[in-house]
Amino acid sequence: MDRSAIARATMERRLRAAYPDLVLEENISIKGPLANLRLGKGVALQTGVVLHLGGMPWCGNAGSLDVGDNAVISPHAVIYAAGPGGVRIGRNFDCGPGVGIFASRSDWRAGPGRHVFAPVVVGDDVVVFANAVVGPGVTIGDGAVIAAGAVVTADVPPRSLAGGAPARVIESW
Repeated sequence: MDRSAIARATMERRLRAAYPDLVLEENISIKGPLANLRLGKGVALQTGVVLHLGGMPWCGNAGSLDVGDNAVISPHAVIYAAGPGGVRIGRNFDCGPGVGIFASRSDWRAGPGRHVFAPVVVGDDVVVFANAVVGPGVTIGDGAVIAAGAVVTADVPPRSLAGGAPARVIESW
């Protein structure tokens, strides 16, 4: 067994010990310290999920990812919780495949290697459909729905549907 396989097996053992009811599928990639991760009961990390927990020099050694009970992170979702504030996801989160949630982005105006950091907060009972992207500094309110392929760059109120690029509120209830 090579070093990367040993590291993956060790990470999986540590996750299962810390979160015994975690549903953990294949090919999960976790970057950064596991100490920066908090998972609720019944969380599912499906095939190919990438979690970046920060803890590296480029993000000021900061980062955190908190995921509430019964959240499902679908295949090939990417969550970059690197930097101050990180990402906080509420209970009963339903994340479609290919979703990206980012608490950081490159600052193209400042040049290579420069980043913008701002926390992302996703409320309870939120659904984010396939291939949507949520950018730094966004808060998505409880019960909101994000349409497939949306690019969310501003807050989304509770109990509303947002879609488009950039996303805008389409309907509220």
